[in-house]
Amino acid sequence: MAESRTQKVLLNSSVTFGCQIISLILGFVCRTVFTRMLGAEYLGISGLFTNILTILSFAELGIGSALVYRMYEPLAKKDYKKLHLYMELYKRVYNWIIIVIAVVGIILIPVIPFIVSAPDVKESLTLLYVLYLCQTLVSYVLVYKKSILIADQKSYIVNLYYQIFNIAMNIAQCVFLVLTHDFVIYCLLNIVFNLANNVVCSRRAEKEYPFLNEKPEGKLNKDEIESLQKDVKGLLLTKIASTAFSGTDNIFISSFIGIRYVGILSNYTMFSGIINSIMNKIFDSITASIGNLVATGDRSKSEDVLKKLFFLNTSMYGYLCLGMLVLLREFVVTIWLDAEYDLSQTIITFMLLELFLRSIHFPLYMTRTAMGRFSEYKGLFAAAAFLNIAMDFILVRPLGITGLFIATIFCRGITYLADIWVVYHIELRKPIFDYLSMVAKWIVFLAVTGFLMNKVVFWVSLNGVTGFILRGVIISAVYMTAFFIFWGRTQEFRFYKATLEKLVFHKMKG
Repeated sequence: MAESRTQKVLLNSSVTFGCQIISLILGFVCRTVFTRMLGAEYLGISGLFTNILTILSFAELGIGSALVYRMYEPLAKKDYKKLHLYMELYKRVYNWIIIVIAVVGIILIPVIPFIVSAPDVKESLTLLYVLYLCQTLVSYVLVYKKSILIADQKSYIVNLYYQIFNIAMNIAQCVFLVLTHDFVIYCLLNIVFNLANNVVCSRRAEKEYPFLNEKPEGKLNKDEIESLQKDVKGLLLTKIASTAFSGTDNIFISSFIGIRYVGILSNYTMFSGIINSIMNKIFDSITASIGNLVATGDRSKSEDVLKKLFFLNTSMYGYLCLGMLVLLREFVVTIWLDAEYDLSQTIITFMLLELFLRSIHFPLYMTRTAMGRFSEYKGLFAAAAFLNIAMDFILVRPLGITGLFIATIFCRGITYLADIWVVYHIELRKPIFDYLSMVAKWIVFLAVTGFLMNKVVFWVSLNGVTGFILRGVIISAVYMTAFFIFWGRTQEFRFYKATLEKLVFHKMKG
């Protein structure tokens, strides 16, 4: 069982990583074409409408996460009757979600002119908003069937289909942007390919689980419904907090600073978004394995799993965040675009601090979710969400974009501490100092390493692509050297070293 679980994790992660690298390259090419063909204001429009509809998607209420968690046990016990009932409930709920988002989205149409001014955008802002609303609605069509694949540790199937359609969409969008410079066609292609992805993935789920084509027998009992409702209520407030942290910044930037800066900032946050997308999909494939671990009674191993996940997650994010801290501005301004898209190093620093805080929080949040802990301190999460919005109002005028990141960092820190308490103190019954000391060691390591990277990078006086690549090689060497010195003797390092050696050996043997 353990070997099978490990194999599934490796398969899920490998497929996801490979597809994401290809998607990353094409996504970057598509963004480059978009920026050069349409400009910063169109980037701003895209980012703003995406944020608005992210807020609307809070109607999902966290039901997806709660139901995936509920599927772990019947899957482990092969109780397909119970599984089918959960899927049928999932279907009904998501049909209502589509209706709610559509109605609220339409109601918001008159508000659009008050939060955005884009004189250089030739298309109707209302039309563009409706297209983005359709993109959001399409993302929920038939999506419930993907959940059973994810819960059954087959997320590689979902990720593979997603990446295939995403790659095809990026190619089509690039071609049409070059030929037509038409933003409407760009949006329509997004709708078509996302709908096609959901349809194909849904049919694959039906093939893997034929009972989905049949009418379910019986119904969930009252206790199961009430338990699910409790979980959803807890996840609702977590969802509100998450939406406040990531879904409102562009609205404030558009309203108080200007839509153009939404577009400029998006060229920097795109890289953090790419990193998050890759890492989240890799670790999402692990979440199901943790859930399976808990469902089968191996909860005692959760702390060990959490520590290993934290080590892997933080080492990768640490390298990427420090690398971007040193090189991102140079890349955007001198290699990729030009000085028109320059942002201050202060804004970039706080953007990366927020990304790093989010990254070290993720394994903890993922573990709590896999354990079915949804409702703890839900009031605190709601308070953090409203505090974030209030701080945005206070800080956006004197500090600009930096103030928005400061507000997010402070409020996200509150939810992070709450999750530390829930997982370590309540669930694992361990002193939270054990976790905090682990975090402190990493912060010291990254601070020292970042200082060294920032110093040695100036040894390279070459400009252009050659100088950029050479600086990248040097800071990578500094990070790797420091990493082996600090962590080379730890249990987590030895675990991943042995796992990698075993994987390579089996591949060579095969």
